[in-house]
Amino acid sequence: MKPRHESLRLAAVTFGLGCLLCCDAEPDPRGEAITAVGVASVAADESDDYGDWMDRPSSEWPHIAMINQIDYTDKHHPVAGCGFLLDTGDRILAATAKHVLLYFKSESMDSVAFEGTLKQWRMFPKDSPEEIVVLDRLINEDPEEPLQAGRSSTDTDWLLFTIKERSPKIQPLRLRSRPLQRGETVFVIGWRYTDTGRPQVVYEGRFVESERGSILTAIEELADNTVPGLSGAPVIDAEGYLIGLMSKKAGRKERASSLDYPRSIIDGRGLQD
Repeated sequence: MKPRHESLRLAAVTFGLGCLLCCDAEPDPRGEAITAVGVASVAADESDDYGDWMDRPSSEWPHIAMINQIDYTDKHHPVAGCGFLLDTGDRILAATAKHVLLYFKSESMDSVAFEGTLKQWRMFPKDSPEEIVVLDRLINEDPEEPLQAGRSSTDTDWLLFTIKERSPKIQPLRLRSRPLQRGETVFVIGWRYTDTGRPQVVYEGRFVESERGSILTAIEELADNTVPGLSGAPVIDAEGYLIGLMSKKAGRKERASSLDYPRSIIDGRGLQD
């Protein structure tokens, strides 16, 4: 993989500067429950060296992707797709794919609302289960939005949570503000359910096009993939900025939900505890 500055220079020459699957779970990698210990609100980090890790080999990147582990009053889901932390500028939020709830819910859930059935939702890197993020309030909870197969829309395929507790070793992602250029290098970070016993997997590809609240990427390593698990994984650009959230397959390409929906949530709803 090219260093960040080299990728940007190549993009300037070639294109000009101007600007998933979720199904069966696998055994609990921890083998035990995790207890929440922190309740303080979490403010956004500020760092002048954001994205410097992109100049290093991907094996040396900080923890970015996590897996979901969900406990309801009547069910335990040890691995339920992927998630990550989102830096809004003044708060750190947790994000994952909304369609995860189609497969990993309580017996009584029939909408995007927990109705008192959620005991605890945790995220942590698959290879470092001690680096815990404990989720709090689902910001875009909606009891009027049904959970039905075929009703999930890619452009709104986000769950956004406030946070009770988070490990400082998890790197929050900032939102990209510039438009994407066709052919730009992109990365999907996470784990399929068969990716066990290894650090976060970085899949490199390129941006193809945007359409109706989603972005299409071409990632050769995932072109023929039929193994679920990457739903909710972050998609970032060559500078480490978030450009989307993994949603579903689109033939031999990957369709990610764009930043339009989370931006509307962040701008339009209060983030108070």
